Amino acid sequence: MPGLLPINPQGKITSNIFQNPLIKKAQNESFREQKERSGNRFAAYGYLIITTVLLMGYSIFFLYPQVKIFLQVHSQLVMLDEKLNDYKENTLPGMIQGRDLKKAAYNEELSKVEINIDKIFPPSIDKVGIVQRLENFAIAIHAKNPPFEFNSIAFDKPVVTESYTILPISTSIHSSRANFDRFVELINLSGRLDSDIPIRLMEISNINIRYRGIDKQTGQDQGVDFSVKLNAYSRR
Repeated sequence: MPGLLPINPQGKITSNIFQNPLIKKAQNESFREQKERSGNRFAAYGYLIITTVLLMGYSIFFLYPQVKIFLQVHSQLVMLDEKLNDYKENTLPGMIQGRDLKKAAYNEELSKVEINIDKIFPPSIDKVGIVQRLENFAIAIHAKNPPFEFNSIAFDKPVVTESYTILPISTSIHSSRANFDRFVELINLSGRLDSDIPIRLMEISNINIRYRGIDKQTGQDQGVDFSVKLNAYSRR
């Protein structure tokens, strides 16, 4: 009936004055929870989208170059194989040929040096060879611009050391001063490997000079007499 207050099971009278605020509070809390759950879902979707975008970006900027390099490996290997074959077929034979030519030239030069060493620093005294070398020089100089001649060539007793032998030589030379300078130059050039004509290693140990003067009848310079002592070297 209108106007009557509700009675609870215990027989006590209750009123909506206290029930309505509690119901509204419960409804508000339920709405807030739904709103929070909805917000969390949107946030999760947002994080998922951002993560997906980042992964795609990583794939594009980091993984793609690596994949591209991997896909190019085969073509690069083919190119390297072609270069290797070209090196074996063209470059390497040329290098080997050049090496062989250089080796042949080196061996030839070494052979010349060994021959020259045997001439410059021979293993034997060879007195006959010394006389021939000096006489050949005298004949060549005298023929161009006399005088130059050996009056005598004498050998003293060899001096033997641990590694080489010294052969003392005494010579008597009649020559002009210019020709004698050429003879001294010949001795100075002895023992040089770069000389066009290898000359046995010798040195001048002593020189005595006697000037003959001017011929009174002809007025010509009669030249100079030189007494020259040499040392010729040979290896043991």
